[in-house]
Amino acid sequence: MARSTAARPVPQPVLDPAADPGLFREGGQYYAFMTGGRVRMATSASPEGPWTALPGHALTEWPAWTTGRQATWAPDMDRTSAGYVLWFAAPAAGFGGQRCIGAAVSADPTGPYEPLATPLICPVNGGEDPVADRPNQTSGVIDPAPFVDTDGRRYLTYKTQKVPGTLRMVELTADGLHVAAGAISRELFRHVDSIENPVMVKRGSEYVLFASANWYDQCRYATVWRRSSDLWSFADKPEHVLLDQQNTGLCGPGGADVITGGDGPDRMFLHGWVCPPDGEPCPYEGLVTDPDKRRVMYAAVLTWGDDGATPRVPTFLPARR
Repeated sequence: MARSTAARPVPQPVLDPAADPGLFREGGQYYAFMTGGRVRMATSASPEGPWTALPGHALTEWPAWTTGRQATWAPDMDRTSAGYVLWFAAPAAGFGGQRCIGAAVSADPTGPYEPLATPLICPVNGGEDPVADRPNQTSGVIDPAPFVDTDGRRYLTYKTQKVPGTLRMVELTADGLHVAAGAISRELFRHVDSIENPVMVKRGSEYVLFASANWYDQCRYATVWRRSSDLWSFADKPEHVLLDQQNTGLCGPGGADVITGGDGPDRMFLHGWVCPPDGEPCPYEGLVTDPDKRRVMYAAVLTWGDDGATPRVPTFLPARR
């Protein structure tokens, strides 16, 4: 269980703890939405921090379609015509512990967010996208992430649970609260193993799809990407590793989200496992077995290469306390 070595200094976390961060930036302020409770929140004027964890939960309550127990997973937020819309995954009632994706809306980025009464993407409980052609018909759906194309059409990417791991996308209404009329979700690509956390970015005429490959509880969890000139065609495109244990020194650098354009430079935020006693990246090659492990958030510079569509992370940002 020797530590992996990296060519550059091992990055330091900017927020501890933090898991599955979904980031939003507006007016120079950063907002992070994270796995835990009814959505954990933090905010900062800089990606380096200092980050301030906000008290309480983003969601005002558990919607009726959920079990009302455990915790939300991998939330993300964007501003739409309805206000600030938060998408989240929660255990669905009567679904054997599997999850569905819901939406909630607020007049302020820090909430509180009022959840819709019915799920947005769910095979049960009246989900607007029933995901009928999942490869495993007993699986739920998690990891929602918004994407707006240059023509203004809004989409939501997400993952089906269990194996094979699949990434999907569906078009939403402009307000982000419903599936667009006549729209059906479609599979983008799949892995025999696990693939999750899809995040779409448009670069010129190219679509870049980020994802996290392998299992989240292992140090081999990694951030990967594919690129296509067709919004719906990724299965036959080569997959590239962006961040892994070998090139970062981190344990499981995944769960990444991307902030582009607007009022600041492009940034990538992701999580990794740290272990006691020193809070350094966990020293495992595979499964992280330390019972006191926790996930923390890192912030990185994101660039796009000479062609403008090849993602690169030249450096991580130092933590500011």
